[in-house]
Amino acid sequence: MLTRTIAALCAIAPLAGCVSYQDPRTPEQQKLALQRAANELVGSYTITDSRNDDGRGYTQAVVTKQDGSDQLSLQLMGPATGAITLAGSDCRGWYVENHRYTAMQCDALTGEVNFFSLLRQANPEPVNSGTIPASFATMAVPEGSYRFDIADNSGRHHYYVLTKTPLQQVPEAPGAMRRWPAPPAPRSSQ
Repeated sequence: MLTRTIAALCAIAPLAGCVSYQDPRTPEQQKLALQRAANELVGSYTITDSRNDDGRGYTQAVVTKQDGSDQLSLQLMGPATGAITLAGSDCRGWYVENHRYTAMQCDALTGEVNFFSLLRQANPEPVNSGTIPASFATMAVPEGSYRFDIADNSGRHHYYVLTKTPLQQVPEAPGAMRRWPAPPAPRSSQ
């Protein structure tokens, strides 16, 4: 009897990983968190560190909303690869006031990428490979920076540390085109 019970438990245990996540928030709470997270995460970033980059050498990222929705697109740029765009679908967002925690996870609309996520938390945890021996050195995510993950369909993850580029407002002539981020202000030679 004990053997059958143990065998049944061993057979059922792997199925627990197949259960889908049920978000405990109401649909209204989910929508509000998605809007707030999207608003905070949109912007230009400098990529300051990476793991499992596979030689892509990305140096910049630009996060935008797709067609005025709360679905995100992320464009990665680097001298070795040029620019690629990850368009998100079915994005989910989490937001806690005062920059304690902001995150979005989006399914990717490309063949080899399963999903991507972008998050900022008050006390960021370092990123490690989770394998023994480690497959890459631990990556620290400084406070105030963002962690960006790309998960391939193969299960491989690519990790990046992003620092948001502050937008500057400069005086503009009426009717002039806006340029963001703004160019540096000219220095006076006195």
